[in-house]
Amino acid sequence: MNTSVLRFPSGESIWMEIHPGIIQLARDILHEDEFLEASTLARMVSRSWGSKKGRSYAKLRLCDLTKPPPSRPLYYLRREIRGLPRNTRNCIRYLGDYIDILAKEMTFEYLDGNARRSSLGANAKRLIEKRSDLRVLAEKLKRYADFMYTPAKHDFILPRGRRHRFTPEEVVFAAYVTVELGRQILGVSKFATDAVEKDYLYVLGGRWGSGTRVKYGGGGLEGPTDT
Repeated sequence: MNTSVLRFPSGESIWMEIHPGIIQLARDILHEDEFLEASTLARMVSRSWGSKKGRSYAKLRLCDLTKPPPSRPLYYLRREIRGLPRNTRNCIRYLGDYIDILAKEMTFEYLDGNARRSSLGANAKRLIEKRSDLRVLAEKLKRYADFMYTPAKHDFILPRGRRHRFTPEEVVFAAYVTVELGRQILGVSKFATDAVEKDYLYVLGGRWGSGTRVKYGGGGLEGPTDT
């Protein structure tokens, strides 16, 4: 893809604000119009190039792009998006929580076992090894975990020259990548689709203080009640 059209009049570029692994993942996943829109919003939300008006528009667009269901974590994400260009780590974390939920359900559907208690990276690795039909999708999930979700949860060492672990520009691209990856998972997984549509059939884990999950097939179990 020719990115010269995305360079700014000053000669500077948003690419210096975004990890190459995130950019390459976005190029591999997004359609060209989505990539260009993400690039435009990244400039708007930027600390360096964004205006107050542009930042407000970009945040509204991101909230619309990532609107629930499922309620959690996407309602929590909306609050963090409104705080951009601050709160970048929390944005990436909540975006990753959404993909993690879907990946847990998809992996459990295809491989069973301990998928609902396994990390995103571990589930992606199992799918790569055991499901050749899902290998391409699983490899994208592994890269997503490596470049975004795992660092958002565990990496508290700032890269050289940065004041924050993630930039606002990276949040924009992460949002677009997350939505498209979610669509791809939902396209091949009934369990993941049910989790989103019924909005409680998924493992919440320790982030919200609950490990409860309603089992498929009824049985009188109730969903999580924490708020």
